[in-house]
This record gives sequence, C-alpha cells and structure tokens, in this order.
Amino acid sequence: MKSNQTLKILFWHRKSKADSKGFAPIICRISIDGKDAEFSTSQKVHLSEWDVKTKKVIGSINLKKINSALNHIESSLEINFTVLKTKFDDVTPIMLKNVF
Repeated sequence: MKSNQTLKILFWHRKSKADSKGFAPIICRISIDGKDAEFSTSQKVHLSEWDVKTKKVIGSINLKKINSALNHIESSLEINFTVLKTKFDDVTPIMLKNVF
C-alpha cells in the first residue's frame, strides 16, 4: 500500500554565509514526514531584500527573476515527488533532492 507522505518545501536565507556586500544564498529545505534535506538554489539576495514571512524576495531589481526561479524549483520538486510516490512506498528527502 502506498503511504500518505507529506512534502513541505521551505526557502530560507542563509544570513551566516552573506558576502562582504550583504548578499546571502537562498537555501531550499525539503521535508518529508519529519526528515529533511537541503540544497542551495544558486540564488543570492541582499539581506535587506528577503521577506522572512513570505519567504520571497522583495524590493530587488531581480525580484521577478529570483522569485520565478524559486517557484520553478518548488513546482519541479512537487512534480518529482508525485512521480517518486508512484514508484516507491517511501520517498525520502534525499531521493527527491537527487532526482531534482
């Protein structure tokens, strides 16, 4: 029987890795039933341009481009998660990260 796993995708700003100009990488965390995996989205944004509540870029000239890239990552992960669930009883965050 296929399990009823839940996927959660969170984007967060790794402030501790900010460069000298205040730009820090945006990280994606995949959570499936309490297990996590993280990877860099290859996107960087200034500390002042990240909205902690909405987990999106605000006030940046690259706002549309970066938010679009994050939306693309999220939808791609959701599609891959759905495909993996048809093939495996238990999908782990690492499996999803590797497929992505």
